Amino acid sequence: MAAKKSPADTGSTTPEKPKRNRTKKAEAALSVDAGATAPLVGVSTLEIVEVAAPAAVEPAPGPAAPTHAEIARAAYELWLARGGTALQNWLEAERRLRG
Repeated sequence: MAAKKSPADTGSTTPEKPKRNRTKKAEAALSVDAGATAPLVGVSTLEIVEVAAPAAVEPAPGPAAPTHAEIARAAYELWLARGGTALQNWLEAERRLRG
């Protein structure tokens, strides 16, 4: 008969772990039956309710912003009437057209 080898004899540096003996009650507690459900004590359940998304709110239609061409025309007319710089006339034309 061969004698049981110790870790020093086999060249292994880690000792073998002892096997644990579990009771049947512990085994039953560890195993989970796929079809079984346990009652949850003290746990409330939530109901899932579908909610429609709010409708998109569109801003009320207001006066349309003046186009580039409208501002350019008004700025040109201001320049013809009083002179001034292009920037001053452009800004004044925008102010007048936007109200």
